[in-house]
Amino acid sequence: MQTPQPGTLRILHLSDTHLTGDGALHQGTVDTTAALDALLARLDSTEGVGLVVVSGDVSEDGSPESYAALVERVGGWATRHGAALVTVPGNHDQREGFRQVLANGHLLGEGGRPMMHTMEYHPPTVPVWGQSLVAGRRVVTLDTSVPGAGYGLLTAETLERLRTALADRSEAPHGSVVVLHHPPLPAPTALHEALRLQNPEDLADVIRGSDVRVVLAGHYHHHFAGSIGGVPVLVAPGVANDTDVAGPYGEETAYIGTGALVVDLAQDGSLWSTPVRAPVAAADSIAVHHDADAVTRIIDAVGPR
Repeated sequence: MQTPQPGTLRILHLSDTHLTGDGALHQGTVDTTAALDALLARLDSTEGVGLVVVSGDVSEDGSPESYAALVERVGGWATRHGAALVTVPGNHDQREGFRQVLANGHLLGEGGRPMMHTMEYHPPTVPVWGQSLVAGRRVVTLDTSVPGAGYGLLTAETLERLRTALADRSEAPHGSVVVLHHPPLPAPTALHEALRLQNPEDLADVIRGSDVRVVLAGHYHHHFAGSIGGVPVLVAPGVANDTDVAGPYGEETAYIGTGALVVDLAQDGSLWSTPVRAPVAAADSIAVHHDADAVTRIIDAVGPR
């Protein structure tokens, strides 16, 4: 891949790593640690990455060991490439374990040290919030997770903090990047549509006319693109597996496969993204399948009330 032009921030966008503390297989079929290792090895020759983003569902079990595995692997990759690392919780993450290892999710330097670490205790009901500067861009992470649920929601407090952060443009001459897990876009399957971000219009109201250049999201386990409030939205492929977006809408099938996005963000706000797929064992075989009845049961269990 060509080296980015001067002034361009190259972002390696990963999502849905679903790491486990004990090495258990995701959905009983996928070794997510091995998938992540294969993907990072595939991307090791990618030049000019200044920021690595993991947009949620970092962990499958919420264990500190699973978050430590991310720091070791993705943090190590970022350190070798001289890049910052930013993570945000998803619906499978547990805020307590996330904060214990990743603090507010903004990490940089040898060993993936937190950039803005605080020892202040926050109960699990309080969303994780992070903000940092990378190459003249403000990077803001928004926690859309809802404890015990699968859908996403931006609280009034989170939206107000974002609005306040975006009001000051002096510290970020090249604009802002927003990272969250649940995309503010319609979903390609019934399950993900039920478990999508519930108040995308509130996010649109905050970022419309702001200096936000791109919103990066995950959750759908498939490359997806759109816009909201006049701002591009890029959804990364899943590290854990690849959703079958061409199958029956009411069913949910995912194939074994792993990928990422390489996003180039120029100083003038222009951007382009390049999907990257890594070869893994048993690629394109079914990783998980839920028929329509199973999808309904999942929605009833973790969908909006």
